[in-house]
Amino acid sequence: MATAKMRPARKPLSLCVLAACVGAVPAMAVADYASTGLFNGATPQGSGFAGEGPSNNWRIEPTLGVGLTWSDNVRLSNEGKHVADWSLRVEPGFATSGRTSRSYGSFRASVNANVYASEDSLNRTNLNMYGTGTVDLYERKLLLDASATASQEQITTLGAPAGGAAYNPNNATQLTTFSLSPYFRWQWGARENGEIRYRATLSDSSNNFLNNSLRQDVSLVVGNGASPDPLGWFLTGNHSVIKYDTANDSKTSDARLYGIYAIDPMFKLRADVGYERNNFAAFGGEEQQIYGGGFEWTPSPRTRFAGMTEKRFFGNGYNYEFTWRGALSSFSATFVRDVTTTSSTLSSLQLLGLMVAYAEAGSKSPDGGKSAAKTWHDRGLPYLEEILAGATFVTRSYYLEKRAQVSGGLTGARNGLALSLTYTDRRRLVDPALLVPGDQLANFDVVEDMGGTLVFNHRLTPISNLTALLGASRSNGETLGLTTTTRRRDASLSGSTSFGQSIIGSVSYRYQASRGASSYDENSVAATLGMRF
Repeated sequence: MATAKMRPARKPLSLCVLAACVGAVPAMAVADYASTGLFNGATPQGSGFAGEGPSNNWRIEPTLGVGLTWSDNVRLSNEGKHVADWSLRVEPGFATSGRTSRSYGSFRASVNANVYASEDSLNRTNLNMYGTGTVDLYERKLLLDASATASQEQITTLGAPAGGAAYNPNNATQLTTFSLSPYFRWQWGARENGEIRYRATLSDSSNNFLNNSLRQDVSLVVGNGASPDPLGWFLTGNHSVIKYDTANDSKTSDARLYGIYAIDPMFKLRADVGYERNNFAAFGGEEQQIYGGGFEWTPSPRTRFAGMTEKRFFGNGYNYEFTWRGALSSFSATFVRDVTTTSSTLSSLQLLGLMVAYAEAGSKSPDGGKSAAKTWHDRGLPYLEEILAGATFVTRSYYLEKRAQVSGGLTGARNGLALSLTYTDRRRLVDPALLVPGDQLANFDVVEDMGGTLVFNHRLTPISNLTALLGASRSNGETLGLTTTTRRRDASLSGSTSFGQSIIGSVSYRYQASRGASSYDENSVAATLGMRF
């Protein structure tokens, strides 16, 4: 968080784009596609084809990051076993992006080498990578999405962080993913649209957790739900298969038919019926009819409240969201109960909420929110990709997640303040007999995380900034009636400045402490330089 890196200029991201990047949208939230732009005109999903806009040549921008860090506990050991050491970080890399009338893509990659003065057994070299692109194969009807990521991830949220100069290698794994997704879109009539998509995602990690796992998804969405007049409908279907080298395959399928009735332009009612099945049980699978209802209320351009509740095989599922934004402030709240197989760690969810708060706080400003996004990035805070690069913990299991998150932000000419509070409760659904022990959801029946993060930014000069962060969290893991707990505190203060257009430097102090299953205290001081050429 405190490390300042040089980054190429980027466009600000909207709230719906941020939400889409976190992971797959819960099935019950499909009725909310209208609000995310899935059925906007001839190009369903998102803001349309990514290649739209003026063409520009592909360019390659070399980058280099260097940093020197002193830590009084580089192994994150218990009290009385502290080992202090210096570490040098050298991170060469490059970034490239380009756009044509038929394609768009961006890619960043770097090799992060950490060398310690005394504790050479902690020396490590990691690959960091984030890339995404879209190719128009045929008249913006047949398209192909591709993505690739590589990052250090946690094995369990009850353990030490995966990154930083001080870390515990027993709770870190290198996770690499590659994804290809061809899809076909069509439109008929004035309001009806459709999309059929196939996605293949290959995941691999060290420590034998996700060796060569392959996830395949087939999905269908068709209807006119974005513009009910006053009635609308759409049909969805999903089928997912995950294959593992060292565990049994998992399968899920569902289909739903949604109906929408617009009482007026500001208030819509929704209902759905459907069917789902899976093979989560060791003997046989689970099947269940689906039915539910919900609403969307938009009393003003600044305020939106939407939600839906469904009857599912695990009981009642729901997805409720409230957002409000002012000229320089914003507030959002989300409450979800649904099935998922990937999730964000607590800290990353909080950072994501903070970034949304900043972006939304400036969305009604004269420059359309660009100043808020620039404030976020210029003050040394990470890009969305960097937040999400450390957002997942490695698991083979499907689980029932109950999540509540509240975020708010204030942005002024020189000061910014943002707060995010998060609670998650994850309960394993897959029979442990189908899993190989080792990951978090295989070791615990229930994992509960809660915490909050507060960030304050102050612009010292047009090129210098001061950032302070306070965070606290608690993680509980429960199995066979026994509970394992970890409590954490985190505080940091950093200053950053620009040395011309190509170099950013920062100096930071950080304190972190943990008690319970993972116990340690650490103080660290770091100086970093980020350069682009």
